This record gives sequence, structure tokens and C-alpha cells, in this order.
Amino acid sequence: MRSPLSALLAFALLAAPLQSVRAADAPTTTVDAIHPTIVDWSLTPDQIKTTCAAAIAKARGAERALGLRRDASTFDTVTFAIENIGSDLGDALVAQTFLSEISPDEKVRAASEACSNDVSAFGADETADPLLYKRLVAADRASTHLDPADRALSKLWIQNFSRSGAGLEPTQRAEFVRLSKELNDLELRFVQNVQNDTSAIAITKAQAAGLPDDFVASLKTTPTGYIVRVSDSTISPFLDNASDESARRAYLIAFDNMASPANVKLLERAIAVRDRLAHLMGFPTWAAYQLDVRVDRSPAHIMKFLNDLNTELQPGARKTVAELTALKATATHDPHAKLQAWDTGYYRNQESKAKYSVDPEEIKQYFPAEHTVDAVLAIYQHLLGVTFARVTDAVVWVPGVTEYAVTDTASGKFLGTFFLDLYARDGKPGGAFNAAVLPVRRLPDGSYRPPICVMVVSDWPAAVPGKPVLLTHGDVTTFFHEFGHNMAALLTTAPYESLTQFQQDFVEAPSQMLENFTWDPQTLRAISSNVTTGQPLPDALIDKLIAARCASDRLCNAYSAVGQLDYSIVDMRYHMSGPHVDTTAVWAAVARETLPDSYVPGTHPQAAFSHLMDGYDAGYYTYLWSLVYAQDMFTAFQKGGLDNPAVGMRYRETILAPARTLDPTVEVKNFLGRPMSPDAFYDGFKNAK
Repeated sequence: MRSPLSALLAFALLAAPLQSVRAADAPTTTVDAIHPTIVDWSLTPDQIKTTCAAAIAKARGAERALGLRRDASTFDTVTFAIENIGSDLGDALVAQTFLSEISPDEKVRAASEACSNDVSAFGADETADPLLYKRLVAADRASTHLDPADRALSKLWIQNFSRSGAGLEPTQRAEFVRLSKELNDLELRFVQNVQNDTSAIAITKAQAAGLPDDFVASLKTTPTGYIVRVSDSTISPFLDNASDESARRAYLIAFDNMASPANVKLLERAIAVRDRLAHLMGFPTWAAYQLDVRVDRSPAHIMKFLNDLNTELQPGARKTVAELTALKATATHDPHAKLQAWDTGYYRNQESKAKYSVDPEEIKQYFPAEHTVDAVLAIYQHLLGVTFARVTDAVVWVPGVTEYAVTDTASGKFLGTFFLDLYARDGKPGGAFNAAVLPVRRLPDGSYRPPICVMVVSDWPAAVPGKPVLLTHGDVTTFFHEFGHNMAALLTTAPYESLTQFQQDFVEAPSQMLENFTWDPQTLRAISSNVTTGQPLPDALIDKLIAARCASDRLCNAYSAVGQLDYSIVDMRYHMSGPHVDTTAVWAAVARETLPDSYVPGTHPQAAFSHLMDGYDAGYYTYLWSLVYAQDMFTAFQKGGLDNPAVGMRYRETILAPARTLDPTVEVKNFLGRPMSPDAFYDGFKNAK
């Protein structure tokens, strides 16, 4: 039976204790039926070092024992055994490897980073083992009656070993392993440098004009003004609202120089290492090596996709620049005013207020964080047939982090837990992400070990005593997106950890599809509640917000889309240009071709572009590429109803459940009942010209 989304807010289960949870139409879930996996997050640096070394030694022992077995020639004795060595290691080191992302203690983060580095070094050695590689291939050939998941796992592990140098001659293999370890160290140091950056600017009280009151209240005061930390959590509120141009300029220059020059050196060395690794494997560039396992294996095709989109969208992007330049000329009384990189956010905000009567500060009043989170979780529960129970005695790493137990509503089966770490603090990585720190797993005895996911957000401001945290509509959309990753990780039924994540081309598609919900009037009414009156967004304000969508959203705003193209083209050029790349010069050159007003000479924005060093190298384009899948999948909800649990369950069963067990094109066809079509993607961009 279909029910209005707004009715979901009446559910009391989000605040219910773990011992007694009841959804509107679900059986009671009791603590006896729930056996969550408990992780000790209070480890000291010495404990991390000791337990990490012990777990890796145990894994090495298991690997050696496997290499000595003479009966290792089947899926169970080879492929499944290798899978379990890695999974056992991951299970043993959840906190040890993830505290680098969440701990408030810099020494703990450093110890965790070192552990992650050691784990990666073990993985580089293991997957380059020629004996295990030969046995994997032999076991695959001998196993002629594998089910789809077993076949997918066998194919994946053979691919992993092959791409890790296991098939190379000894000298080349040794070089490949050495460089792989160096690359991992470079990537970890790069990300940690961004995370530990403490850049800040000083502004006067006069320069704070235009900044939101709650933002100003969160700043450190000085005798003459304020100190503004430069980070992902402050960039939008500052650059979108500060009316003083000199303050905006100072902020952006500081932001685009975060973690430089150290990270520029690390990045350029990583590019050189990647290029050599690619050549060792017989590929002309790192981009060619990375794309070899993706849906479209040709870097040239990807560059054509990006360049064609850029050509298509340039007229619309230039139109936006002209409009914003005119706004600046009027505001500054200077007919010759030039739009600068630090002006764009401010004048887009001013344009939105003037053209659409949408004031982001007014919209924020309807999205108090606590209510919005509960409301979004209620929608996911209704749509996907799951029940969330707040764990009242949760073991967490800092106060304010919350944990939820997840059960299947129909059967009452316990599925796993997730943590929400949502507010800014020193030492957290920028942006927002979801991590499956303990993926879904079938144990060797056939039982399932409950998974754990952690959703981390650094963009939401820390709470000020007596004042609720208010979210922008963009914050809400990001939460919807990242929680989609959370559900994908928890609701997969793939039996092996290695198959629980989608392949790179598709990994963003499900969450990007879910972003569309936050532009739906019914959804907006359901998740909004005025911080003073409790009333949802009024229809008139919803209409204005949706009308203003194409002033910023990358799906129908050319300027925003070209901004993402800019990052994608930079990434591809870095990894198609050989071992010696002047990353600053490339960034400036791409900006001249895409968004000339977006780059400030003398800055180094690549130094804080963490996706270049956290798995999206030669892969950032997938954020745009996967939108083709995302928008096509969304047509099923448009047709069947965004609040229709039947469509949601079909999505859960055909997209989320199989995860990497099936090819994305097969999953999308199973969900839609037809092959994937790019029409919805290009229809959106038609409005962006």
C-alpha cells in the first residue's frame, strides 16, 4: 500500500532504543535477534602498531601455508582461500586502518596511516605472487560449474593478480611491487596532508559583512575581527556570502594553496610512478592501464566524451559568465569589471536571490540537521524495506557520532550497522564519504558476518551551543547521495567482500540517481521542518527552489557541468602525458579551455584535489560517465512513483543486491526491463546550453 512520504515522519523508530523497535507495518525487533559486530575505536598508537603487525604476520603465514599446499587446485582451495586471507585481515584491522579518517588525535591518525600502508604493502606482495597466480588460473580452468558469484570472484582475483605484476618476469615483478608500495605511500601522505592542513585567514569585522550569523558565531574572534579556517566546510558559506571582494580573494588563494607545495611534489612523483607501472604492464599510459578493466577501455573515447560535452556546453557556460560579470559591474559601479574566480559563488548566490527570489539562508531555516537526517532515513526505510534502530549504548570514537542497527522490515533479519559522523572537526578529511569499513561477508562456515558502514561528513558546521545546525539544500542533496552509498554497501547480498562494491564506471550511479529525490516537491515537504515553526517548506518556496535548480545543478547548468568537466579533463591529461608532468601548468591550460575565470595564477588547487590520490586517478570522469546510468534509472521512479516501495524493492533486488556479481549493463536492464538508454542524460543537458 502506497503512503505519502510526509506520513513517514510520524514513525517513532528513529529515536527508539535498540531493545524495542517497531515500524508502522513491521514486527518488533528485539536485541536478542541482533548481534552487531563490535569494534574497539579507543586504540592507542602503540596498540595500533602491535595489533596491525600481528594481523599482517598471521595473513603472511596463511599465504605461505596456501603456497605450500599441494591440493590447491580448486575454487575452494585457491580462490576462496585467497579471498578469506584478505577478508580476515580486513576484519581484524577495522579500527587500525580507519582511525586515520576519523580520530581527533593526530598521533592515532598517523599510526593508523602507517598500518594502512603496511596492509597495502602486504597486498602488493600477495597479489604479485606468481605461484598463487598460476594456481588461480588453474583453479578457474578446473572449476567448470561455478555459480555467478563464484565465477565473478575467480575472474576478479585473476584480474587483480595479473594487474599487480604476478605474470611479469622476476626483475620487472620486483620493480612493480616496489613502485606499487611507493605509490601507496605517496597517496596516503597526500591525503593526510590535506586532512591535517590548518590554513586560515584573518578578516576584519567589516569584511564579515554578508556572512550568515550562524557561520560568524562559529568563528574564532580576534580584537579586530575573526579567524576563518580554510576548508571544505567553510568554502561555500564564505565565498557565497562574503560581500568584501578582498576577503573572498584572500580566502580562495589560501584554499587553492592548501597542502602545497608538499602535495604538488607528491602528486607529480605519483604520476611518474604510475606511468612506469603502466609501461611495466605493457600499457602506453596510466590512463590506458586503468581503463583496461572498465566498460569503455579507450582513453581516447573518454577524452572525446569529455571534449564533446565541453564543446556542447561552452555557449551556456559563457552566457553564465557574461551574466555574472554584468551583475558585478552593476554592484561595483565599474562597467569594466572582470569576473574573478573568487567572485563566481558570490554573484551566483546574488543572482539566485534576485532572479528566483531564493535566499539560501531562508532555505536553511527549513533544514535543521537533526530533523533532516531522521526524515531522510525514514524515506530510505520506506523505499527499501528496511528498519533502522538507534543504538543507545553505541561504542563510538567521539561524542556525537551515532550508530544504527539495520534490519529487513519484512523478515526482521538483522543486516548490519552504520555510523553517522556528520559535523566538522579538526583532523577530519574534507567533503563527505561513506566507507564500508567491514563489508558484507560470507564466512568459511557459510554464516554471514554483519557488516559496518561509516558515513563521514566534514562540511556541516560544528554545533554552536543553543543553536541547531542548519543545512543548505546542497548539504541535503549530498547527504541523500552519500547515504545511497551506505545502503548499497549494507544491502548487497554478494557473498564475498571483493564483490560488494560496484565497478568504478558504475559506483557513483546509484547515489547520483538518488540526488534527484531532493528536487521533488513531495520529498522536499517530507524532509523539511522550519526550525522555529516546524512547518515544511511552503509550496511557493519549493517552486522557486526547483525553478532555480538550473542556476547551479550540474545536470542542467552548463557552468556547473563544465566545472566538473574541468576536473575530469585535468585528471585524464595528468595520466596521459608521460612521467614528467607540470601539474600546475596543465591545470592552468585546461582552465583556459574550459573555465578561464576559475583559476588564479600562482595557486595550486591540485594539491588538495584528493580524488587524484584516493582511487579516482584516471577515473574522475566516472562522475559524469555514471550520470548516464543514473538518469536512466531515475526514469523508473518517475514512472512508478518516488515513494513507491515496489520500485524501491526492485531497485534493491536488481541493483544493490548483486553489486559486482553482475555487469552494470545487466543490472540496469534487469531494473528497467530494457537496455540502458542515454536519452535522459542528454535531455537534462539540453537545458544547460
